[in-house]
Parts: sequence; structure tokens; C-alpha cells
Amino acid sequence: MIRIRAPGRINLFGEHQDYLNYPVIAMAISKYVYLEAKKISYPYLSIELSDLNERFEIKLNNKELEYLSKRDYLRSAYNQYLRKGFKFQSGYNIKITGDIPINAGAASSSALVIAWLFFLNLISRNRKRINKFQLSLMGYDTEVKEFNEAGGMMDHFTSVYGNLIYLEPKQNRPKVINKNIKLDGFVLGNSLEKKETVEDLFRVKDTAKKAFMEIKKIMPKFNQNFTTLEEVKKFLPNLKKEYQKKIIGNIKNRDITIKAKNLIFNSFFDEKYKNNKSKNDFYIKLGNLLNKHHYQLKKNIEVSTNKIEKMISNCLEIGAIGAKINGSGFGGTMFALFPNNEDLLVESIEKVEGEAFKIKTSNGVEIY
Repeated sequence: MIRIRAPGRINLFGEHQDYLNYPVIAMAISKYVYLEAKKISYPYLSIELSDLNERFEIKLNNKELEYLSKRDYLRSAYNQYLRKGFKFQSGYNIKITGDIPINAGAASSSALVIAWLFFLNLISRNRKRINKFQLSLMGYDTEVKEFNEAGGMMDHFTSVYGNLIYLEPKQNRPKVINKNIKLDGFVLGNSLEKKETVEDLFRVKDTAKKAFMEIKKIMPKFNQNFTTLEEVKKFLPNLKKEYQKKIIGNIKNRDITIKAKNLIFNSFFDEKYKNNKSKNDFYIKLGNLLNKHHYQLKKNIEVSTNKIEKMISNCLEIGAIGAKINGSGFGGTMFALFPNNEDLLVESIEKVEGEAFKIKTSNGVEIY
């Protein structure tokens, strides 16, 4: 029996930034997609998706599969391997389950893709295996590029590498920093509101990209990676209000993400961090950056909802040091940070009819 698990994630910093080639920081969490596989003597893969009440087979004739839906990720993953010259011979009965909230911004679909790609890599006849970096990119190709989706590659890198990652998602050569950092005190809250439609994502993405194109026209020296908000401000009145908001929100969150990177990756390995006072100071600073980041997502990127805001305010009122929406928004999940007081966060989220989960930092995809 083969048992594999791939984690979901919380997006600490970087919502709606990766498609602008801005950096993101994400944390793999202790909510997973689980895959169990038992070898059989027949030349096919029999797949049961228990949570979705679906079952289908893939015949191992090593021919590309036709897609039966707009997001046929498992067949897409199989096709990705065939295009790379991989061959499959041994059949398996496969059961896939999970405890990541589905369609809620916690990367359940990407964890599914990564668990499946990891499994196919394991059972292929090829001696050369796919490494972590290649596996992450294959996840992106499988889920996003193949179906022309609006998302980025953060979810796939986080599910593969685990722990905390800092990612500069450049299309040609992404840069990833992965550290064995374990953060405490997080609770994930599911609003139980149906998350964004694909149209919502494309609209936010399209508006942001158009905003940066327009500012470039009237400010030729504008560089989205380095130009400061102060330098941009005098040009903003020439743009539509919605473009102004997207530029302000994205530049502020770009800078917040860089501050968070320096805080996390520098402070965490400092010897002083082991001192309780320094550790408390670290979490207070982290929570403050989370709050500032969420404020831009609410005010200028405009992807929050009334229920998400109520869940966040409830957590902050009882003492949480940070809280923000998780993922692309328009419903789905949020998370709050309050080390040693996770039970209070659970109560606060459940008071407004949300679903709450205590979470820990997780390893990446693995056999367990």
C-alpha cells in the first residue's frame, strides 16, 4: 500500500500579487489531500474521489486522455507526464480523500494535483525522477496553464516544499526560498460562503494589469518592482478611481511582503528569537503586517466579504494579534494568529457560523 499526503496552505502575504510577478509568502498547513494506492494485476488506474462521490479509470495504453470537464486535473497531470516521455505499466486501485476545505481558498485543488503528480512520478517506469522544483512547475502546468486558469504557482510550490516559502513567481524562472520554520498560533476559519467565480478572478487580475499599463503610459520610468508609492502619487489623479486603488493596494502589499520576508527569515534564525520576549515581539510584528496586508485587500483590492470581515473583527476583538483573508477572496477562508489562545479564536469564528480549524505548519508532499 502506498500512502501519500499533500498539504493545503495559508497565504501569509501575497494575494493577487503573483500574476503581477510580485513575491509571495505562504505556509503549508496540517490539512491534507490523502492518496492511498494498492497495486493490482490489471493495466489501469481505478480512481475513487470519495469526497466528490466520483469514480473513473485511466487505461494504461500511454496515450493522451481527452478532458471531460473544464478542470479535469487528474487527466491533465497524466498527460503532462506522457508529454515528457514517461511511461506507466502497473495498475492500481486508488482512493483520494481530504480534509482541506474545498473551494475555499486553502489550495485543496492544488494539493490534489500535487499528491497525484507525486504518485505518478513514484509509479512511472522512468528511472529519472522529477525533483521538487520540476514537480511544482508541473503542478502549475497541470492546473493553470493547461486550462488557462487565472491563478499562479504559489499553491503548487507550497504543497511540494512545505513549511514556509518565499516565492518570486517569474514565469521563466521562479525563485523559491524554503525554510524549515514552524509558526504557532494559527486558526483557519471557513466562512462557508462559496468562493469566487473564475470571472471574479479574471476581473481583478485584468483590472490590476490594466492599471499598471496605464500608469506606465503617463509615467514612463515607472517600474512596478521598485517605484515607490510616493513617486507614483502625483500621477494617480490622471487615472480612473479603480485603477488608482489597485495601484495603491498592490504597491503597499508588495512592500509589506518584503518587510515580512525580512522579519521572518532574518529574525526567526536569530539566537535572540529563542528568548520569550523576542519571540513575542516577533509575533506582534508579524500580526501587525498581516493586519496591514488585509486592510489593502479589503479597501483597495476589494476581495473581502461582510462575513469574512465579521470573522476577522471577532478574532481581533478577543485579542488576536493578526487576521486576514486567505487566498483570492470573495468568500472562502480567513485565518487569525493568537499563540497559546487558539481555542478563543475557534469560539470567535464559530460565533458567526464559521467553521474553525486549529492548524500547524506542515511538511510538503510526502509518503506517510
